[in-house]
Amino acid sequence: MSSAEGYFSKARVEAFSDGVMAVIITIMVLDLKAPERPEASELLKLWPSIAIYLVSFFLLMIYWINHHGLMMQARRVTTGLLWANGAVLFWASLIPFSTAYVARTQLAPLATAIYAGLQCVCGIAFNVMSRSILKQHDDNAFRQRATVKRRRNLIAVAIYAVSTVAALFSPIAAILLLTLVSLAYVAPTFIDVGKDA
Repeated sequence: MSSAEGYFSKARVEAFSDGVMAVIITIMVLDLKAPERPEASELLKLWPSIAIYLVSFFLLMIYWINHHGLMMQARRVTTGLLWANGAVLFWASLIPFSTAYVARTQLAPLATAIYAGLQCVCGIAFNVMSRSILKQHDDNAFRQRATVKRRRNLIAVAIYAVSTVAALFSPIAAILLLTLVSLAYVAPTFIDVGKDA
């Protein structure tokens, strides 16, 4: 395929991507297993699984929202954009595996490091996708706004990288760092909603 232009619409690419994200979340929730006995102590034993599921869910929501925002900025579907989008979806599709690995090993250092490293790679994939869309624009104001967003993404990638190393020494600290990144993305949304009200 020499060029994607004319073959794929933005709507088609976004619909496919939405479907993949929905499947990823569905697979992830299916891995949450209910306790076999009704005692509260049995439910409390599941806290690592529930905690990592919540972190993964929020990260996937952020990825989905950011993906939508990026696709809105794309002027056309190019071959580079298709492959960058495919990379985002590929790395995101591994999140259920890494989530289950962390849950089953009760936040083991290696499992948590792999999980954090995966978030780092997802962030890098988003940066590549953002760059492919940025190439479609020559408006300086747009490029400046996009550059600010890319820098914020690079800060998140750096924190993901730090959390990958931190996980080898303190898995809980790594999960807290990942949670802070999630909250940093979510907080401005709530502030913006408040301004519109």
